[in-house]
Amino acid sequence: MPPNRRRQRQQQHRGQRARRQRGYVSGGQGQAYKPGFPMNLFTGRAALATFAAVGVVLMVAGISLAAFLPDGGQDADIDELPTVPAAEDAAAAEPTEPDPDATPEIVRNFEFAEFVIAPEAELYTATISTSKGDIVIELFADIAPNTVNSFVFLAEKRYFDGLVFHRVVENFVVQGGDPTGTGNGGPGYDTFDEPNEVHNEAGTVAMAKGSGQPFFGSQFFINLKDNPALDFDAGNRDRFYPFGRVIEGMDVVNALVQGDVMESVTITRAPNPDAPTPEPETEGEGEEEGDGESEDETEAEGDAETEDETGDN
Repeated sequence: MPPNRRRQRQQQHRGQRARRQRGYVSGGQGQAYKPGFPMNLFTGRAALATFAAVGVVLMVAGISLAAFLPDGGQDADIDELPTVPAAEDAAAAEPTEPDPDATPEIVRNFEFAEFVIAPEAELYTATISTSKGDIVIELFADIAPNTVNSFVFLAEKRYFDGLVFHRVVENFVVQGGDPTGTGNGGPGYDTFDEPNEVHNEAGTVAMAKGSGQPFFGSQFFINLKDNPALDFDAGNRDRFYPFGRVIEGMDVVNALVQGDVMESVTITRAPNPDAPTPEPETEGEGEEEGDGESEDETEAEGDAETEDETGDN
């Protein structure tokens, strides 16, 4: 390329660079340079807003962290820390004697019901205490001894105390005896049906059970009316055999609603006046036995004396 032409091109390039440089100068001719994202966050007012927002976030995070993390000082909540008693505190603690007035813990799970009744010798009633009054139930120990025994066993263990009537169906039954209050609980063992010919009349008490099952647990119901469909002769697959009858407090039964509490169930035992009594021994038999013993002793003494005399000779 000729030297003159090369100089012309160089001059043209210098002029273009000068014009471009003047266009980027603030206040000069042409469009001013504006940085794009994210560099625009760090220039001018945007930078101030960005730094202010970050500072606020860090401050709030620091305050929240300080609130939720105990600092190990005296203000820390000891229940939230994995601490153990100090050695001196443990040594200072003395064993306490059991409180005789403390309410013993109620057990509501058993392997079986111990036999605790004497059906021929005693009569039994159960008193259910509620906030609306007492319900007194005569128990049929003579015709349903195993059912009554299970009920008495649980009542004397205070099993029913504090349980609720979890099911109340108007003009049908009132049901309770479930430790869970759901209708699915029981005592941990089963008792088999004791068929009888007592009808499910108003006020009679029978054990509740699952459909088609010949056994039951601890749930019982009180008939609010005559329910012949539950009877032994109704022809249905499920039959319910009463083991007791309300003799006092049927007005209380009719006033019960779902959720009412059995505050306590108390068993009363009374001698059965119709119980067979053992025949007493006659005086003659005793005297004859006594005379026989005296004669044997006399004969033994006589034999001993004869032996002594023979030995002396």
